[in-house]
Amino acid sequence: MNQAAKIGLLKTTYTQDDLGEWVETTETVNVFAYVSSVTMSEFYQAGLQGMKPEYRFLIWQTEYDGEETLEYDDKVYTVYRTYLRDDGRIELYTTLRKGEEV
Repeated sequence: MNQAAKIGLLKTTYTQDDLGEWVETTETVNVFAYVSSVTMSEFYQAGLQGMKPEYRFLIWQTEYDGEETLEYDDKVYTVYRTYLRDDGRIELYTTLRKGEEV
C-alpha cells in the first residue's frame, strides 16, 4: 500500500491564562502524505521495544515541525521515529496512540 492521503499534524502548545493556569491548545495542520505500511524489519525492531507500528507517512521536511502526533482516518497516531531523506522529504513512523486501540 502506498497511497496519497490527507493527514493532520497535531501541534500542541501550552500558554498561561489570566489566573496562571496552563491551557493546552492543539492546532491541526493538514498536509498531503504518501501512506504505506511499515516494513517487516521495522515492525520487528519496534516490537522489541514494546511498540506496534502501524504506518509510515512520507511528507515534505518543510511541512514538519516536530509534531509528536498526527491524525489519519479519524484516528490519532504517535510519531515514534523520523527519517530525513535526501530528496527533501521526511518519513514519519507511527503507532496507534494509547486509548485508540481496537
